[in-house]
Amino acid sequence: MFLFFPLRDEYRVKKFPILVLSLILINILIFFYTTFAPEYEQIIQKYGFIPSSFSLKTAFTSMFLHGGILHLGFNMWYLWLLGDNIEDRWGVIPFLLFYLSAGIFSMLLYSALVTEQSANIPTIGASGAIAGVLGVYAILFPKSRITFKYFIWVFLFIMRFGEFKVYAFVWLTFWFLEQALSTLLTVKEITTSSVAFGAHFAGFLYGAIIGLGTKIYQEAKFKENVKLGENMLFKILGSKQFVQRRMEEYGEIESAKSIIKTNIEENRAFAAQQYGNIVKKYNEVTLPEKIQYNVAESLFNIGEQEAAYLACKNFLLNYPFSKFADKALFTIGKLFIVQKEYEKAKYAFLQVVLFYPYSNMYEESKYFLEKKLPPLFQGTA
Repeated sequence: MFLFFPLRDEYRVKKFPILVLSLILINILIFFYTTFAPEYEQIIQKYGFIPSSFSLKTAFTSMFLHGGILHLGFNMWYLWLLGDNIEDRWGVIPFLLFYLSAGIFSMLLYSALVTEQSANIPTIGASGAIAGVLGVYAILFPKSRITFKYFIWVFLFIMRFGEFKVYAFVWLTFWFLEQALSTLLTVKEITTSSVAFGAHFAGFLYGAIIGLGTKIYQEAKFKENVKLGENMLFKILGSKQFVQRRMEEYGEIESAKSIIKTNIEENRAFAAQQYGNIVKKYNEVTLPEKIQYNVAESLFNIGEQEAAYLACKNFLLNYPFSKFADKALFTIGKLFIVQKEYEKAKYAFLQVVLFYPYSNMYEESKYFLEKKLPPLFQGTA
């Protein structure tokens, strides 16, 4: 037999997930209170969601009831594993409103999908709300690598175990398709199950739609922020200028670019050195986005400060909307510190703090602003 279980994701959070922890504790307390109560069955009938008699009250209360320790455990683990990132990005109140609305929406759609024979059976659990969390996570953090633990055993003997990583969108897409298929089979009465697959399907769909809307808004806001930050960027680097070159100079530049592109994958250090040589002669030379960033990073790592600065500068002026722009700004800030240009270093780190709040460089930039700059130049937004 085979079992795999998600252990962790790779995204750090900037703030402790107080709401996620509070929801987990509330669910645990309610579980132990109701499970050992002599009137347990009456509680389920009163506060569980009954599809045939839709009620917003029971759609809400049913989210905090669970039918067993595994039911509770899996739901709360998924909430802790993935919910902290969403709370961190959205804040406590927006995440709470989303969590509750996802649970209610999942019950609403489930009541439309449930078979007649199950319409009078109380449904309990936070699974619909948790599925909403999974749906949002799949959209907002698709490239987050989830570490899974796997076990392979025969009868009672574990034969093999280990870990593997998979992108969140891959795992969650398969999970959603499984719920959708199970929902279809139960709606068609091909199979029967005590699991409310329809609530999982509905919750995930709701979360994915909210996540997609959020992503579209955030990308529009990000572009607006970058445009707002242009003045600060120009204050750090100067504006982008067009340089007219002679034909033989263009030929030399294109020849150097060709050598760099050919060698960037096999020998990045050599490619970076070639860029360093050509950019010192022709300061404006810029490569395709990813190659330009890789070259800048390599030059910084091998201590070629002048060439690294020019590489980062050209990258930022030509690709201000790049997903690597925050890292390039952070690198150029460190270069300014080495050069004792503290005012420019401050602006570089401030650019990250002000306009890239979800960046992995955010906390490091704040640290450099507060601890690495001389007192006269320290400060944050």
